[in-house]
Amino acid sequence: MSSDPLSVDDQPAGADDLDEEDRLMLVLSYLWVLALVPFMVSRSAFVRWHAKQGLILCGITCLASLGVIFLGAILATLSKIFAWLFAFLLINLVLLYMALALVCMIKAIRGERWTIPFLGDLVEKI
Repeated sequence: MSSDPLSVDDQPAGADDLDEEDRLMLVLSYLWVLALVPFMVSRSAFVRWHAKQGLILCGITCLASLGVIFLGAILATLSKIFAWLFAFLLINLVLLYMALALVCMIKAIRGERWTIPFLGDLVEKI
């Protein structure tokens, strides 16, 4: 480790290497747009990686939700069954986001880098 206070830390070896501020930032990394806080503030590469993954997950969830709402609104004019179907789809999408975010938070607090399938490549490119 260098003595430069602005240097970026390496990935922690385990959960023991994380202090309370890092743990708070890791939780914020998966709470919708609050992931911007650790992405902009934290100097830890480990925390920034999780913030990037949280931002990508949030962005994809928002785009998918808007798509489901838009398509559901259009098809709901045809039949009420489509309205119920897309409402059910939207609820499941939100529950899927919450489950993924919770798993990611737990893994991050344990000191692990768990990449969400299909999103891991995007995190590495940013």
